[in-house]
Amino acid sequence: MNKPHLYLTGLFASMLLLLAGGCDSDFPMPIIRDTYVTIEGYVTTNGGATPIPNMQIKLSRDRPLSLDNDKYFEKTDSRGYYRFKFKANHELNERRYALSYDIYDVDDDTYFCPTHYTSIGYLPSADTILEYNFQLPRKTAITAIYKDEALAREYELNTIFRFTCGLDSEGTRFMEETGAVSMDYTDNPLLIPSNTPVIVVTRGVDRKLSKPLEKLDTIFVPHGTSYLHEIDF
Repeated sequence: MNKPHLYLTGLFASMLLLLAGGCDSDFPMPIIRDTYVTIEGYVTTNGGATPIPNMQIKLSRDRPLSLDNDKYFEKTDSRGYYRFKFKANHELNERRYALSYDIYDVDDDTYFCPTHYTSIGYLPSADTILEYNFQLPRKTAITAIYKDEALAREYELNTIFRFTCGLDSEGTRFMEETGAVSMDYTDNPLLIPSNTPVIVVTRGVDRKLSKPLEKLDTIFVPHGTSYLHEIDF
């Protein structure tokens, strides 16, 4: 082999080494990692202070206009936490997803909202964490009376107790109601959710003035507390 050829071969090899070194320092190879869609949350009672462990959460999914249905189950841990995790791909936004639970037991009617269903819809196909927390207030008994029974009869007063439970989200909370107090009877004891804001709605009518009447109060009763609510209209 002649000298010019050796020189060119060496020069070419040197250029390759320089290029390889430049690629390592200036253009690092990208690291490809898996991406996931996570659906997680907590199930609690007592205003979020107490977790509910070992509660079964169901995640269902279906494909529109198809019998292709799947169900996944997870149980809450000691913190009331549950999680579903899927590798992100295009199939996630081809199916509709929904979360539900059911802890109803005829022998242990402890909680309000013992069953619940919420639609999630289609999942994204990129790294995402979707959080769905649930509040299940425990029932506690109270006594409710009208302060002035004569006035209650005159105004034909009736009272209902309103509260929220289930999915803990301002955009999707729904109203439940329980118990009733009227001018004719008192359904005592009344069961209302404990450690939860309860709106007391009293309505009636002033026949003399042909005027509807309404008054709102908010009460908060710790669980197991002896409580008398006097409706002063």
